[in-house]
Amino acid sequence: MIKQAEAVAEELLGAWRLVSVETRRPNGDVIYPFYGKHPEGLLIYDRSGWMSAQIVSDPKPTVPSGSSRERFLAAKPTEKIIAIDGYYAYCGTWTVDPLGSTVTHHIQHALYPAERGEGAVRRFTIDGDQLTLVAKAHEMGEDRERRLVWERIKKLWH
Repeated sequence: MIKQAEAVAEELLGAWRLVSVETRRPNGDVIYPFYGKHPEGLLIYDRSGWMSAQIVSDPKPTVPSGSSRERFLAAKPTEKIIAIDGYYAYCGTWTVDPLGSTVTHHIQHALYPAERGEGAVRRFTIDGDQLTLVAKAHEMGEDRERRLVWERIKKLWH
């Protein structure tokens, strides 16, 4: 079992670029409630057992404008809310269950404080350079399924 988990983990290692996020309602309808139709993101699984996930919504937040932390800190509260609502991030460690085809993100740091300490279980499939993660969610009084499709990032340098 340990060898099998290591082999599956090896397939997940690396950096992945977000291709799409969609939420399916119980009736089969696909909706895009949080990130829009074309979000961008980065998912990293490293050999030491750490992971990081970040997503930027579509359209990308544009306020507060500028690139410095000081400018963000000086922004109006409403501008900060818009910026934070358009971004999602967490990091922690990760483990795999090859029999259940799941990866669990053990969240240690998160934009949303309530997620800290959670184990976020995702069913996964890998097809070539495409990784699909599926998470269960209870939102707006119904059980939903969130499907995130990621594409393996090839080396940026040689």
